[in-house]
Amino acid sequence: MDCAGGKRFVSAFCILHSSADMKNVPAIILIAILWIAFGAAPIAFSCPPMPTEAWFKAHPYSQFLGMDVLITALAAVVLLILKADSGSDREKVIRYCGFALLAVLLTDIHYDMVDRFHMNWQIAQFNDILMHHCLPPDQYRFLPQGTLWWMTLITGDFQFAYMIFRFFFTFLLCHAIYRLARLYLPSAQSVLIVFIYGCFYTLSTRYYFGNLLDPMSHLVMLTALYYCRQRRFCSFFWLFVLGVFIKETMLLLAPCYYLMNPENARLRAQQNLQRMFLLGAAGIAVFFACRLPFHFNFNFQSLNRTPESMIYANLGIGHARVGSPVSIYMRYVHPILFLFMWLPVIVWGRRRLPVSLFWTSLYLAATLYITNTLFGWNYESRNFVPGLIVLLIATLAVLVDWVAEKPMPTAR
Repeated sequence: MDCAGGKRFVSAFCILHSSADMKNVPAIILIAILWIAFGAAPIAFSCPPMPTEAWFKAHPYSQFLGMDVLITALAAVVLLILKADSGSDREKVIRYCGFALLAVLLTDIHYDMVDRFHMNWQIAQFNDILMHHCLPPDQYRFLPQGTLWWMTLITGDFQFAYMIFRFFFTFLLCHAIYRLARLYLPSAQSVLIVFIYGCFYTLSTRYYFGNLLDPMSHLVMLTALYYCRQRRFCSFFWLFVLGVFIKETMLLLAPCYYLMNPENARLRAQQNLQRMFLLGAAGIAVFFACRLPFHFNFNFQSLNRTPESMIYANLGIGHARVGSPVSIYMRYVHPILFLFMWLPVIVWGRRRLPVSLFWTSLYLAATLYITNTLFGWNYESRNFVPGLIVLLIATLAVLVDWVAEKPMPTAR
């Protein structure tokens, strides 16, 4: 790094740790650091996948106790979030119970559609990632498996821990969707966004074997956007770092610090440039830290387990070297349903939207589609979910404002 670059990095690092919002973020910093440390530890030390399974089988009553401990610990986390949440106690309890029921329903749907057919594959992937045998890119996305390892350590039962994991992070994702929506919409419409997400859930999980990382990755991405809009850079920064450890898609959120605060960017351009530089440097560092220990070779094969870019296979043009039993038709339908069909309303009603929401929705729609077209299958629409949520918020904000200004019909 040259002298000027080093000065920019040091200056940005000082801004991060001397910002006025620093007093509000110790909990976020602590959660991110502990999550990374504990989630990465089982992989770093090649811990056995199920070290307590045999002991718990020999002591079944202790296994029930371990399950109770895990459920109690996660319930305590939910109660802490409930306590910190704004709103009346009655409203919060009703909302949290609704989100819990939705999370139960989605977990059950996921089990019925995916897990009961592919549980052996999920166990094999869990074992391979812990023992460093998994193929890219799954080996690089180890934090969910490291998190699940601690749950299996307590219970000695992979399937039980897996179901609790999926329910817990789906519930937290529902809460994160609601909280982001509340920045732009009233409470009732924000709850509606959560349930619309539930309607798209079945389609988004139609074509995959049940990867662990999606609810966790989407949770961190949407929570980071929330703190970004709140102009709490420290919170956004550490969630950004955590998100890159979970999945590299988080790198797309670095420009969102500018897009979600355009009015602030004009006031303190130098500080924003330094913060963007810090986000980019930290994101690239984490990206390579998750890959270089696992023989990353800077080619498509080690990047994404494919011999070439996926653009030819996704668009159905040329002589693609990668094939799929899913029809080309579905590779066009899913991006339209999850990303593009909302754009006409958003563009038409752009003057009804905050500038930050308008540009962020367009940016996420474009970048999620482009990156997925290059590196994934476009029928795997679970990858579009963070963009879908922002697009839904923008669309509903336009419609709510449009309906509010229309004169009510009068009886004759």
